[in-house]
Amino acid sequence: MELLKKCFFSPIVILLFVLVLNSCSQNNPQRVVSVFNGHDLSGWSSSDMSYWSVSDSAIVGGEGKDSIVNNQFLWHEEKVKDFYLKVLVKMVPNTTNAGIQFRSQKMGEEALGYQADIGEGVWGRLYHESGREKLHWEGKGEAAVKKNEWNSYEILAVGNNIWTAINGTLSVAYQEPNGELDGFIALQVHAGPSQLVKYKSIKLIHNPEIEIGEYSESELMEALVKSNGSPYLGGNQ
Repeated sequence: MELLKKCFFSPIVILLFVLVLNSCSQNNPQRVVSVFNGHDLSGWSSSDMSYWSVSDSAIVGGEGKDSIVNNQFLWHEEKVKDFYLKVLVKMVPNTTNAGIQFRSQKMGEEALGYQADIGEGVWGRLYHESGREKLHWEGKGEAAVKKNEWNSYEILAVGNNIWTAINGTLSVAYQEPNGELDGFIALQVHAGPSQLVKYKSIKLIHNPEIEIGEYSESELMEALVKSNGSPYLGGNQ
């Protein structure tokens, strides 16, 4: 009986969820924002800019440092709510760690908020920096990672629902009814040994369509149901 309930319930919930999100997106048209000009760090700031530079049209973190003292964050001035972000990332060596903060706030020299994790064993996973820590830790995108090479990292956040993908492979489908709905984007280089992380070809869209990589809206909704039981309909406020 329980199986029949799930089979009947899930498609209805998915349809309702799609209708709710589509209704909200019609009132908030898409807006594409240029966040990195490829030449300098205009629009970006850090408590210690010595960890950050621009080289070959990429934002570079940690270059030339024998070690990284404390986590270092490079913040963009543009606030985000519902958004799609695509970034090419290269981490060398792959055994070190970095991340992309979103819907986050500055907390002294640290960051508080969501982080799309980067590095061996954590690629594509969802972490909550300085707060709730591990949120979605299945790591389905890890197998798609090209070690020590450029990797496409996509993040989609709409209402209380978050997806990430690595090189087109869906890694996270997560919902958090009481999670943060807005904040800022920041790039991280993690405290620890000498390392190099590069970010380039950064694309930001406010109020995006519900799609990521080649995954359609219905496929993303289905992934949420499988991962969380049913999508939360109260988001996008």
